[in-house]
Amino acid sequence: MKGKSLKLFTALASFLAGLILLPGCVHAAAVYSKYVVIDKGLHRLYLYRDGKVIESFAVSLGVDSISSKSRRGDKSTPEGCYYVTYKKNNSRFYKFLGLSYPNKVDAWLGLRKRLISLSEYRIIVDAISKRVLPPVCTSLGSGIGIHGGGVYRKRGKSGMRDWTEGCIAVNDQDMDVIYSFSDVGDIVIILNSKQQFFDMMRPFGNPLYIDQISEPGRKVKRYVSELRLATVFGQALLRLKEGNDYSRSIEILVFGDGISMPPSYMVFDRNADGKLGFGDKQTGSLSTVNKKQNSYSRILEEFKKALIKGRLLICPET
Repeated sequence: MKGKSLKLFTALASFLAGLILLPGCVHAAAVYSKYVVIDKGLHRLYLYRDGKVIESFAVSLGVDSISSKSRRGDKSTPEGCYYVTYKKNNSRFYKFLGLSYPNKVDAWLGLRKRLISLSEYRIIVDAISKRVLPPVCTSLGSGIGIHGGGVYRKRGKSGMRDWTEGCIAVNDQDMDVIYSFSDVGDIVIILNSKQQFFDMMRPFGNPLYIDQISEPGRKVKRYVSELRLATVFGQALLRLKEGNDYSRSIEILVFGDGISMPPSYMVFDRNADGKLGFGDKQTGSLSTVNKKQNSYSRILEEFKKALIKGRLLICPET
């Protein structure tokens, strides 16, 4: 039975590999020449040009600085891949860069939670596909951007951090640099490096489809998304599955120098805990890692580094 499961896993991985077109290997190269990365976990904003950080600044987030924004009025800063929709030189909090919240992933998650209707979901997806400002009147909220006003706001005799309604705030002099650096259409990646792997990657997965699985006494829906990153091991595909029964799983395919069939390394983590245990599958190895157990840990670390450095091969917003 164990051998049969492994064969099924290998066959599935090979099939998935055949569905994607990976045009050559991109080693540690940024996909976008100019972009912004905001790490909520570190409270830092980074300006990237040609894959290198040229400036970094302290930021303030929404009052709920931990959660990812999901609805109007939650005072949380969103996480995901966005683009600059407009620039405003004179706003309530100095200068303002509007961001494309909600994006496709936000809309997909909102539809799953029944926060928006199917027609609203389609309108948001259509707006993002055309790279225009998404609708502002849904229950997911709107008006998210980067602005001045200070990292700390005065509250009595002390300063208050994480004071916004969900936007990213910086000091005014830093906003001058960010505003000059950014153009309409530039990519802005907002992540939280302090989260567990699945939660950190989830906002960046392109929605694919929903699995309907019938089990005795219940029907399970599994929502499937994937993202592709350029890693030091070559291009890699990460597939995330999340069920309405709170189940989670991770599938990873790593392609070495060029396209290989099957991929050079594959792993299936059935409960998305970041560890290899009972029921998990792993085939192949990474070139610089000797122990198989370490291969999975190493690729997870590399995925995090690649995301932080903006090495998304396909952004959900492009």
